[in-house]
Amino acid sequence: MIAQNESGGQMPLTELIFREYEKDRKQEQFSYRVIAFIRRLFSKGEEIPVTHGGYLEDEQSVRILESLKAREITSPENKALIVAREGRVFADITGSLVYVAGEVNGDIKAERIYVKGTVEGVIDAEHVEIFPGGQIKGHVRTARLLMHKKGILRGQCDIN
Repeated sequence: MIAQNESGGQMPLTELIFREYEKDRKQEQFSYRVIAFIRRLFSKGEEIPVTHGGYLEDEQSVRILESLKAREITSPENKALIVAREGRVFADITGSLVYVAGEVNGDIKAERIYVKGTVEGVIDAEHVEIFPGGQIKGHVRTARLLMHKKGILRGQCDIN
């Protein structure tokens, strides 16, 4: 399918959709930063989470909001590591609780792992839960695996 662009030329419809998605994503990031700034201005001495290079940290969790490349990411034991829907992580992850709504390319080692997005790599955890729309491609080692309807596991699974 073909659509008209702003200059009157033609472009594939998929390209138009991706351009709109990128505009929305940039607008959401800008809006989020503005709202966080305003909240900090009007806070009454309470600590408000602030984004640092694509992630947001508060007393309970660390949220990855953008694309992040590293060799390894380690979350403190008392905090959950959350890969947001917009987040893409290219790293090995270690933590006590990991929730993936975006994408992770790398190995994950944690006590509990919840997947609503896509994980590609080796997963080693006591408890693994795959929500509807969640997808794991790789090897899973766990004591407890819970797969919801329309959750996908492509690879091997060792339950011990």
